[in-house]
Amino acid sequence: MKKEAIHPDPGYYSRYISYVPDLDMKTVLEQTLQELQALDIAKLESLGNYAYAPGKWTLKGVFQHITDTERVFAYRAMMFARQDRQVPPSMDQDLYADHAEVDHRSMADILEELILLRKATIAQFNSYTDTALLRTGMCWQTEMSVLALGFTIAGHQLHHMDIIRQRYLSAHTNMEVSS
Repeated sequence: MKKEAIHPDPGYYSRYISYVPDLDMKTVLEQTLQELQALDIAKLESLGNYAYAPGKWTLKGVFQHITDTERVFAYRAMMFARQDRQVPPSMDQDLYADHAEVDHRSMADILEELILLRKATIAQFNSYTDTALLRTGMCWQTEMSVLALGFTIAGHQLHHMDIIRQRYLSAHTNMEVSS
């Protein structure tokens, strides 16, 4: 299903969905997986503990944030697809980041975790029927469909990849994120 099938409007989360091309959601998840798999880990490893400004996350922290957020969104999608009417708790991204303890991990390890998670997310979304994709639930104060959550997962990654290119790699102009 494509973005035009998203209903109701996911409000705040539309900012991430806007990054996603007008393709089938499952295709977009596959493409964003391929983007992760194409990253040049050796080049990124040297920047793993780099933050572009005081108080900002390190590059490792950004990739861990993408992973943590995907886990939360995928869980919400499962709840809504299974028609669990409980409202899942909100996610405090700064609390998660403060306790992620990524400094001791390699960039390769963090990216491997994200790639494995994306493969699991793709399998999860491939299991949903069109009916399940259109089911909704509450994310914080916003009603969202399972479909919107799938696009949000992909768009959230694309949003952060833009930030990585602009703010982390721009200081190292000879670096590319892809091999």
